[in-house]
Amino acid sequence: LFDLSSGINAEYGEIEIILKRGISDRNIDLLKSGIKQAEDNFLQKDLFPDYDNAKVLLERLEKIEKVKKNIMELKRPLIAELKSMANPPVPVIKAMTGAFLLMGEKASYLKEWNNIVILLNKTGQLSVKRRVQELQIESVTEEIAKSAEDTLFGLSSDEVYEANQAASLFYDWADMICYEYKQLKN
Repeated sequence: LFDLSSGINAEYGEIEIILKRGISDRNIDLLKSGIKQAEDNFLQKDLFPDYDNAKVLLERLEKIEKVKKNIMELKRPLIAELKSMANPPVPVIKAMTGAFLLMGEKASYLKEWNNIVILLNKTGQLSVKRRVQELQIESVTEEIAKSAEDTLFGLSSDEVYEANQAASLFYDWADMICYEYKQLKN
């Protein structure tokens, strides 16, 4: 007789490890691999809650990656429009302040719109696009996350979008990072 149970148990254990590691490392590739393997082996229910947690985390991380991609693909005219605002609407100021707080800028420096424009003009390793792309959620401190969250409080993506399209992407990114920070700490 052929015993299938030992193969299934080995698969189960390997998939469980992949899911747990994907969750702890917040690694999209591992999450995708573990989820696919669980589904291919019909182990979704057996791997509860890891399978469900992996699916939820993967969805959130992919949303963040999509917004980061949209920021990376922002066209110069949209950034130029943002930088050219002499007196930007409050939602734009709050969105950009929240984003730059998460990137490690001091709140006192961000009180002046001209300083935000200076940061938007940086190139190379200090460019805003690169800083968004390279930010690791683990590097965000509680103080930074709280400050950014307080700055963004009361805003909506639509409200910021109506004021400026580019700023709305930074708002979406900052809002997701704040949410993800809370999830990481829970």
